Amino acid sequence: MSVELVATRTSESVLANKFPTLLSQDAGSSVKCEDSIPGSYHCLVSLVEGELVVWDLGAPGGTFVNGARVTKAAVKPGDTLSLAGTTFHVDYKQRPRRFLHGLRS
Repeated sequence: MSVELVATRTSESVLANKFPTLLSQDAGSSVKCEDSIPGSYHCLVSLVEGELVVWDLGAPGGTFVNGARVTKAAVKPGDTLSLAGTTFHVDYKQRPRRFLHGLRS
């Protein structure tokens, strides 16, 4: 699955297709954020059972999904992810749920 993060202020787009993905100011991060604290780690985004999940990594400004501060949260297409002075619009296609023996998994 590929996840597109579009910065709402600049309209810059980042495509994340390897998970877990680290969002930070650090030069080695997968997605860089605007931040006044160089080297700070903000959040980790990964896939858990086909669902996109974000974990806050303790950055001073916090991590927000749709304006609510979170420590861990599912992120759906159309949600906003805000951290370090940057707000991203999140877009991806959800995979259909699998059916096992006629029962939804």
